[in-house]
Amino acid sequence: MNSRLGRYTLITVASFLLSVAAADEFVDSDHDGVLDKNDKCLNTPPLKKMKKGFKYSSLFSEVERSEIPVSIPVDNTGCALDRDVDGVPDYLDYCPDNTAIEISKGVSKNGCSLHSDGDGTPDYRDKCPNTKQGIKTDRFGCPI
Repeated sequence: MNSRLGRYTLITVASFLLSVAAADEFVDSDHDGVLDKNDKCLNTPPLKKMKKGFKYSSLFSEVERSEIPVSIPVDNTGCALDRDVDGVPDYLDYCPDNTAIEISKGVSKNGCSLHSDGDGTPDYRDKCPNTKQGIKTDRFGCPI
């Protein structure tokens, strides 16, 4: 009788451990649509919470709908999209469609072209990069 009980306990424990391991295989802890086992950017922050009354599904009550996180757009590796490849993810990028020329002269932490001399002309287009601030300039940053 004891060996039967021991075998049953062993099988139960083994089954439980296998089910826990299998469940971990299908976890998406940051809710970005990419399973943790394939996610290179774990803990991608949610963009926002859905507002009350948002028509997500009739399966959820109004209170439950307001608690559903909406994830930022990610690629198939779970990392935030950066369409213009300037190093600033789209969800933080105020200028998400910079060209390669704009990016080559540098971008600010919010993803927009730098304006080093403060004349209002972005560095990538500024042919007079040391114009003093407040001086009227043409579209190339040179004094008029």
